[in-house]
Amino acid sequence: MTQETTENNALSIADAETRSFELMQRQAKMLSASTLVPKDFLGNVANCAIAINVAKRTRLDPLMVCQNLAIIHGRPSWSATALIGMINSCGRYSPLRFVFDDEDAPTSCYAVATDKVSGQELKGEKITLQMAKAEGWSTKNGSKWITMPGQMLRYRAASFWSRAYASDLSLGFYTQDEVRDFAEPPRNVTPITPISPIQPIEKPTEIEAIEAEVVIEKETVSWGEPEPELIPERKKTLQELIDESPED
Repeated sequence: MTQETTENNALSIADAETRSFELMQRQAKMLSASTLVPKDFLGNVANCAIAINVAKRTRLDPLMVCQNLAIIHGRPSWSATALIGMINSCGRYSPLRFVFDDEDAPTSCYAVATDKVSGQELKGEKITLQMAKAEGWSTKNGSKWITMPGQMLRYRAASFWSRAYASDLSLGFYTQDEVRDFAEPPRNVTPITPISPIQPIEKPTEIEAIEAEVVIEKETVSWGEPEPELIPERKKTLQELIDESPED
């Protein structure tokens, strides 16, 4: 391959990327002007362009991505229903099944599906209400774990199963409920004030030890009995001097 051919191929690739980028911009502008997209994408060309990129990587419709991909605290996240739909429609696995410990009053759930190529049963991690409480999922204001625990167990079990066996379908994105759990602290939790480490006591040097002993010795002496106060000598009167003089 000559140098001219290499340069022509490089120019062709760059030209194709430019045309593709310009096409994506026009599509993103059209999506951002539609009232069918959520507020995260309405009037936001950049977010719509990202949604189109995600649609290409996941082979989904761009409008479907915009309607099911939410931006929460700067992180893109899927709705749980969209995640389950992507798994069930990919053709690689049997539809997800959700196994509860009790159908009427469930306290735990795990998702399971079968790999159509190997026939292996793929069982996800068991999600429990005790886990939801320990992780702080069910202690938030307005938490759906209190009002609809069965549905929340199903959604969280599907999310865990997806990351374990089909993370390429969701691009590793978390669900919207999970991102909210990560970003928002649980209620009624008092933050722990860090305790400063105890500073080690430095051993005094030899000179400091001698100086300390001298100070202690001085203080010990000062604690003794006070010295008697000297009374000044009283001057004698003239009469006393006359009386004391010898007689002639």
